[in-house]
Amino acid sequence: MSSIVHAHSPSEFLALVPHLLGCTPRRSLAIVTFTAGRSLGALRVDLPDTDSGADIDSVASTVIGMACKVSRTDAIAVIVYTDRGLRDAIDLPHRHLVEALVARADICGLRIIDAQVVGPDAWNGYLSDAADGPRPLDEITPDPDLPPLPDVEGDQFAAAALPVLPDGEAAAVHRLLTDAQNLIVRSREGKRLPARRRAAATLVLDDLADPPALFEAFVAPDTDPDDRTVAAVAFCLQRPLLRDVALMQWVGDLATGDAAYGAQSAYAAGHPFPHDLARPMWGEGAQPDPPRLLRALQRCRHVAAATPRAGRAGPLAACAWLAWATGRSTHAAAYADEALAIEPRHGLADIVRTLSDNGRLPEWVFDREPVTSPAGTGSSRESRDR
Repeated sequence: MSSIVHAHSPSEFLALVPHLLGCTPRRSLAIVTFTAGRSLGALRVDLPDTDSGADIDSVASTVIGMACKVSRTDAIAVIVYTDRGLRDAIDLPHRHLVEALVARADICGLRIIDAQVVGPDAWNGYLSDAADGPRPLDEITPDPDLPPLPDVEGDQFAAAALPVLPDGEAAAVHRLLTDAQNLIVRSREGKRLPARRRAAATLVLDDLADPPALFEAFVAPDTDPDDRTVAAVAFCLQRPLLRDVALMQWVGDLATGDAAYGAQSAYAAGHPFPHDLARPMWGEGAQPDPPRLLRALQRCRHVAAATPRAGRAGPLAACAWLAWATGRSTHAAAYADEALAIEPRHGLADIVRTLSDNGRLPEWVFDREPVTSPAGTGSSRESRDR
């Protein structure tokens, strides 16, 4: 289903930007990209810590370069979210950054639709006549005659917090993981397990007999993975060979998972890993199914929350990669940092942290369909169930 949500004024457009970003950012620079007047989405980066020319030029060059990579982009809107007050300021904060962005966009042939700033006490425009001074924040509302948009809660970091689980769920998953491991190694504790716990742990081992089938059931729509499935997936995400199969399968499909599982087994025996199967790990290849990846991310966050901290680095690294694969590099870095705090030499977490630090995103993130369009002199937002 689709709906067009019009913004006939700059303040109405500002009300829509958090919905494009999925958060209400702070200390951030947001760029909304457009093609033929219809938006392709939005990207967010941290504001530079200083106003030095070198930092500003570097940020402007990087951000406009990323905007140019979004296919069909011909115009952008710039929004600065600052913690500096506007009402008593002599000039708008971060003006030099915006001027550098405008100059770089002009060099690249991008039209500037608007450039605005939102502070803690007011908002204003960089390109418009500011004779009336800063505007009140309560003006930033969508058209009241249109259906309301869903609430956007939290800043750019809020959605990276792991979910809070019901009492007892983490303990149940921990027990299943421990019992399954004891059965695998045939430990003394495993031999002493009560019948009910042995039966439950055996079911987890049954799921581990066919990892691709487990991974496919885990991301199936309209399902809610139970403790047994969560424990089995947690077991796999703690092991790089199985974790990488899961990630490549969630980017692709069950057949991809079967192929990756076979290739990983062959690789362990000394055979080379097929390049085509490895390409998605580096963000190359066909556009994945966004809802499928987002389900995988949401459910891996649940797995990470349910896994004891000592074994949580693997699930967190999977969350980091999935966040990176969906263009959420801020969240990816946060998950990677959490994983590295537990296991400082964790390979995948370190790779994702490096990718995020270098501003590298998957190629498929930049291949976007238009989601907003103008209405008269304003703008509009088309929201899709995706």
